[in-house]
Amino acid sequence: MQARQIGLQCRSCGRLEEHNLNALACEQCGGPLRVLFDADDLKKVLSGPRLMADAWTLMEQWHAILPVTDQSLIARVSLGERETPLLPSNRCGAELGIQKLYFKIEEGPTLSLKDRGTALCVLKALEAGCSTVCVASSGNNAASVSAYGSRAGLRAVVFVQKQVSEAKIFKSLLHGGRVVRLDGDMAAASAVCNEMVRRHNWFQCGGPNPYRIAGKRTFAYGLVQQLGCAPDTVLIPCGGGAGMVAAYDAFRELLEAGVIDHMPRLVGVQLTACDPTAQAFHAGRDEVVPVKKSPSLSDAIMNNNPYWGRVCVEAARATKGTMISVTDEEFVQAIRRLGSREGLFAEPAGAVTTAALKKLLDVPGFADPGITVCNITGHGLNAPHIAADSRNIPPVTEASADAVEAFLASGE
Repeated sequence: MQARQIGLQCRSCGRLEEHNLNALACEQCGGPLRVLFDADDLKKVLSGPRLMADAWTLMEQWHAILPVTDQSLIARVSLGERETPLLPSNRCGAELGIQKLYFKIEEGPTLSLKDRGTALCVLKALEAGCSTVCVASSGNNAASVSAYGSRAGLRAVVFVQKQVSEAKIFKSLLHGGRVVRLDGDMAAASAVCNEMVRRHNWFQCGGPNPYRIAGKRTFAYGLVQQLGCAPDTVLIPCGGGAGMVAAYDAFRELLEAGVIDHMPRLVGVQLTACDPTAQAFHAGRDEVVPVKKSPSLSDAIMNNNPYWGRVCVEAARATKGTMISVTDEEFVQAIRRLGSREGLFAEPAGAVTTAALKKLLDVPGFADPGITVCNITGHGLNAPHIAADSRNIPPVTEASADAVEAFLASGE
C-alpha cells in the first residue's frame, strides 16, 4: 500500500491546503507548509514488512511513504540514487571518547545530500506540467537541480551568489543549467527566484518547497534501517534548515508508528560567521532574527535569514537537542582529521558536524551522547581548495629506490 497524501498543511496555523503542487507558503498566514499524510496509512506502511532495501532507487524503495502520484515518472527522473553508506568511526570516536560514533556519507549522484529532495521535486514538477525548474542555492542544490532537470528533460535556472565556488558553478553548467550569479545574499537570491516562480509558473525546488522536505525524510528512514534502531544523537549541518526539519519530521513519524522507541536528540550545526538559528536557540527565542554575515572560507550553510530557522529551533528544543556554532579553523581541521583518520573527504558544510563533536561533549547532558551520527552532507570535491595547503606539496624526488628511501627517512 501507499500512504495517502491528504494535502499540504501549514506548520504555523494548521490550515490545510489542497493539492497545489506549486504552493510555497500558507495563503492564510504565510507560514511554511508540510506534506500531510493519512496518519493510519503512514503507521501501517512504516510498521509493516521491511521496505524494498534492494530497490534500484531511493524513490522506488520509499515510494510508499513519499508523495509520488505517478510512479512511472521515477525512471525518467532518477539518476540511480541509492541509500548512502553509514560508516562506524575507526579512530575519531575513540580519540574523543565517543564509543559509538557513525558517519552518514550523504554523497548522492551530484556529490551531496541535496539529491534526496531534488529527485522528488523534479518528479513533482513533471506531475505539475512545469517546463522549468529553479532554485536559489549556495551551490550544491544548483548542481543537483541542474542535473535532475537535465535528466527529466526540463530547463533548469539556478540562482547563486557571486562568491560561490567555481567547482559548484561548473557542475551546474555541465548539466545544462542556466546559472544566474547575483550580487546579493541568499535572502535576495531566494526573493528573485520566488518572484520568477510567480511570474512564469516555474517549479521551485529549494527553500520553501514542502516536497523537498518530504524527499529528504528518507535520510532518517535509511539511517534507522541501517542501524536497526534509533540513534541517540544526530548532528546535522544547518544553513537554511531543510535537512534538520526533514529529520525531525521523519523521526517523529517513526516514533509514532512504533518503529523506534525514543526520539533522537537533534543537534544543528552552524558557522560562527553566520549562525542566526543558533543565536535564537541560545537566547530562548522562537523567532530567528537575520544577522550580518562575517567573512568565511565556506560559501555553504551561510544563510543569514533561514526559511526553516523557526522550525529548527523547535526541533532542537522538542528533542532535547541543541545548536552549536563552529569556526572556519575548526571545520578546516575537521576536514583534515576526517581525511587522515577515517579516509573521508568532506566538504566544509559536511565537516562541521565532526567539528562540533568536541564542543557537544561540554554541553550539559551530552557527556555521553550514546549512538551518535554525524551527517556528512557532501564530498570534498565540491570545494577542494578549502583544506588544501600548498606548503604540504612534496618536493620532486629522483626516480630511484635509494632516493625514495632517503625521502621517506627524512620525514618530509
